[in-house]
Amino acid sequence: MGGIVGIVIGVPIAVFGFLVMRNPMRLSILAPGEEGYYQRMVLNTSSRNSLRAFGMLICLFGSGISASASNATFKTRALHDISDGLWALMGICFVALWCFGVGFAIWQTLTGKSVGWSEWFQIRKKGIELGPIEVLPSITEQMRKETIVFTVGLCVLVSFAAAVALVR
Repeated sequence: MGGIVGIVIGVPIAVFGFLVMRNPMRLSILAPGEEGYYQRMVLNTSSRNSLRAFGMLICLFGSGISASASNATFKTRALHDISDGLWALMGICFVALWCFGVGFAIWQTLTGKSVGWSEWFQIRKKGIELGPIEVLPSITEQMRKETIVFTVGLCVLVSFAAAVALVR
């Protein structure tokens, strides 16, 4: 029974993470009324790609839950290996993204471009107050390229992790 519950919980999380990775504006459904803030974040390339990476982690987390629950339900060695591979991949991606974020924050601080917490709250408040803006086209060619790169990258990483886990 617990395996079925895990699958029911993990699959929507994985799908939501995948959809966020493809279009970071989907995160705004978690904070109604803050569409303007998220839209301004998505228009900035570095923020948009950070949100895409966050979506990738959400997708890997949901996939790991689903794979572990499937293993608990069907008890096969292949599902156990794939589950371990997905958890390892998520851990590696998390550590890599965390280290990159710390390095980026240090670099911004050293170059004087750092935004502190008080400025972040002000930027967020202003974005919420101003609301969404009309941008045409809403998805640029650069955004489409990033979507393809992140989608292919995630598929390659997951396939590689599953293959290595199965061969091991």
